[in-house]
Amino acid sequence: MAILIGREHPAAILRGEVGRALTSHGSLVLVTGEAGVGKSTLVAEAAGHAVAAGAQVLSAACWEGEGAPGYWPWVQVVRRLNPAADVFESARTPFELYDAVTAQLVALSRERPVVIVLEDLHWADAASLKLLEFVVRHAWFERILVIGTYREGEAELPPELKATTLALSGLGREEVGELVARTTGLRPDDELVTEIHRRTGGNPFFVEQAARLWQGGSPLDTIPAEVRAAVERRLSRLSGEVRETLRAAAVLGREFADEVLAASVGRGAGSSAPGVAAGVGRGVAVPLGQAVAAKLVAPLGEGRHAFVHDLVRETLYAELDEAGRRAGHAAALAALGSTAAYPASLAHHAYLAEVPEAPALLLAAALDAEARLADEEAVGHYRRALELVPGAERARRTGIELDLGLTLQRIGEHEEGGRAIEAAIAAARELDDPGLLAHAALKLYHLGFPDFVREAHRRLVRGEAASTSADDVGEQLSGLAADRARHAGDDQALGFTLLARLSAIWRPGTAEERVALADELAEVATRANDTQHLLHALSWRASALLELGDPAHTAADQDFLRQAERSGLPLFEHEAMVIRTRHALLQGRFDEARALSETTRELGEQPYVSGAELRWTQMLSAALLQGRFDEADALLAEMRAARSPNLPLFAGVTAAERGDARGALNHLTRLMAGGEDLLTWMAPLWLRFQAQAAALSKDPELCQNAREAIAPHLGQWAVTSTIVVDGPFEHWAAVLDAAQGRWRAAADGFTAAYRAADRLGSRPWSVLSRAHLAEALLAAGEDPGALLADVAREAEELGMRVRLPQRAASVFRLDGDVWTLTFAGRTAHLPDAKGLRDLRTLMGSPGTDIPAVELLNPAGGAEAVAARRMGGDAVLDDEAKAQYRRRLELLDDEIDRASVRGNDQQVAALDAERQALLSELRKAVGLGGRSRRLGDEAERARKAVTNRIRNTLRQLDDRHPDLAAHLRASISTGATCRYQPPDPITWTW
Repeated sequence: MAILIGREHPAAILRGEVGRALTSHGSLVLVTGEAGVGKSTLVAEAAGHAVAAGAQVLSAACWEGEGAPGYWPWVQVVRRLNPAADVFESARTPFELYDAVTAQLVALSRERPVVIVLEDLHWADAASLKLLEFVVRHAWFERILVIGTYREGEAELPPELKATTLALSGLGREEVGELVARTTGLRPDDELVTEIHRRTGGNPFFVEQAARLWQGGSPLDTIPAEVRAAVERRLSRLSGEVRETLRAAAVLGREFADEVLAASVGRGAGSSAPGVAAGVGRGVAVPLGQAVAAKLVAPLGEGRHAFVHDLVRETLYAELDEAGRRAGHAAALAALGSTAAYPASLAHHAYLAEVPEAPALLLAAALDAEARLADEEAVGHYRRALELVPGAERARRTGIELDLGLTLQRIGEHEEGGRAIEAAIAAARELDDPGLLAHAALKLYHLGFPDFVREAHRRLVRGEAASTSADDVGEQLSGLAADRARHAGDDQALGFTLLARLSAIWRPGTAEERVALADELAEVATRANDTQHLLHALSWRASALLELGDPAHTAADQDFLRQAERSGLPLFEHEAMVIRTRHALLQGRFDEARALSETTRELGEQPYVSGAELRWTQMLSAALLQGRFDEADALLAEMRAARSPNLPLFAGVTAAERGDARGALNHLTRLMAGGEDLLTWMAPLWLRFQAQAAALSKDPELCQNAREAIAPHLGQWAVTSTIVVDGPFEHWAAVLDAAQGRWRAAADGFTAAYRAADRLGSRPWSVLSRAHLAEALLAAGEDPGALLADVAREAEELGMRVRLPQRAASVFRLDGDVWTLTFAGRTAHLPDAKGLRDLRTLMGSPGTDIPAVELLNPAGGAEAVAARRMGGDAVLDDEAKAQYRRRLELLDDEIDRASVRGNDQQVAALDAERQALLSELRKAVGLGGRSRRLGDEAERARKAVTNRIRNTLRQLDDRHPDLAAHLRASISTGATCRYQPPDPITWTW
């Protein structure tokens, strides 16, 4: 039994026809398709099924060529039926012959069903086809089934034949993989299966031949002799006009547009055969129609066709001599020049035609490939361009070699890419061309070549830079290069240098200049019809407008998104997803932002942009805006495992959002010490973090430093890495004011911040600023009105967890000798007492353990001396404390190193030891680092402070029972005392 792959449906039809012939009546089934498509295998399977069911199978094959005798297939059938029969000799007329053959078949069918198989009917003579028609018509009600095979497009069968036709086409991709595995005994990978399917069109015979080539180690582009012969047989039946048209189509590729083919044929150079024929350009409709009928090409719709498989195209292309190929590609290039052809297609034909414009077209194709995130393809274009540019054009070759090196670096070929970059740098130095040096330096500016950037700057200005900072030099260099390009009127150079300058000057405070530069870049791009530079300009402009707090940024975003979609370039489709995510975060559409971020990750990575860092930045922004700290911790764990350089900054911001002053200050100290190399793109987030950490610390110097850093940017927005928004700078300035009790200034700042957020439609930042505004108003003794309810409602709608202050102001203030105590809407006045002062100290540091000895003697004067004289040694002497502190410093360093290595287990163990030492130090050291005493002083302090607080609370039971109840629930006393309210309360002092 024959083994079938991918032919289940036609096999079932054939078996059904066999079944009818076995029981009732016969029929004619014609199986058609190109050579090697599996007609014979399918028919053999049906014949085997018939034999197994008890039928008599009579098979015959037609003969190719004029030497075959008449009625040859039927001669074979009759001989198998009755070797002694002489009907072909005794019959006097065709009718007598037809009737005699039919009578014998009918007689046999009444004994047992008959299945007649006639192979290759495309070679049958006219007489044999007439006899076939007679037998089918006159044996229709007998148990006779006739199965014929023929190659579609190569036979002219009588139209009167009533038949069921099964047209076989190529196998599908999965079926090709199965056939390759069955042929070779090896499982091919997906890429190989795809390549074999593309080349063979799924023709089983061709697939088997290609599979054996692969198994034998031969390249797949080799055309086996058997396959070539099969294709040549099909091509040999074409007219000269059709064949020459298909040769021109073969130059265009597997698929081609009819219009381009017609133009290409019309421009053909007309070299002698084999070559591209002249004079065929009168039209391609008729030749293409004949090729379709011959099953050599297939219509794709919309005026396009494709070869049924690459083997047909390659056979035709191989017929062209070298001159014919060059002429064909030149004609194709000219024909495509008037269409919206892909740059890669133009570059391909230009390269093979060896025309002068080939290098320029190859470089344009490389840029297009980079915009499609196809860097491997771009490498090929750069290499071919280098191959064609003469050695005498050294400056041009240097620029191409630099681009090749950078692209090789991006695809991970660091060694080869590094060699190409170094060679380009050496050539630029040797040529000593200031413009070339500047061009190369600006391309390498962000990749760690500071010395070369300074050298290019010195050569351009013929002197030292005003600043030795690599960033400053890069900024100066980009400005000088742009001026040089403007003066020369070189739009190509100007477009590049404007883009380089936009990158070089990016930082908070330069948004207005960047808007102007982006507008100029857009003008240059429009003049040069440069889609990529135009899209870059639109993206930069939208981001800069957002930083300026200009509502026009929304329209700018939409303009970019429309143009990016129209371009179809993956680089800008990726950028469009980033902008959509940024906009969703800005407006508080957090679920949409998360979905967009995942889609962005699926699109791949932009050049020099880490997809992981991009996602972490976006998702941490969403998590922190919504107060989802578990989600933030999971993201930080991913960053820690990947050793992200931005981890300390993001971890610090997360700690600050939690209200973890100690954690935030630890990260701030490390970052300010220069232990972490912050990218310029992180500057907005760094400014935000400085303000948050300083505010938590309430340290005057830190607050002042953070205020001075933010001051130049008031009125603008923090936009980190152009990816996410970190709020209006007024918000963070107001946070610093609130931390220092400047409630009126804070209220003004938060008001400006929420109004700026409302102008941009940023609901999350409006909610946050208004929540802080309510706190500032309450602290200033003002009624926030409906503000708290509005903020709570909108925060719930957005899924944000916002800390809201109590509506009634809580006051614990000493005015002269009288305390004003306001809580839960009730106010009481008490005379000054030590217990009230103790409570005030504890309430000023919620969640902090304060030793009773410090509450007993906050001033540390004569009373402290007397207390020490009462006896007791220091808990730790000075040497012990010094040793503790040295060990703590070592532990901090070891924790840092373990964190960098990603050793979380060691970090946990070291941190546990650190906490234990800190606990011991806290027990031994009081305010100002003074040693605590063992023995009588501590016990005396515990008793005295506890009694003072209890007495005060008893007084409050009568004067302010709600406050007394709150303090009893929140105050703990003993050797150390603590104020820990169940919910945060803002007290006015």
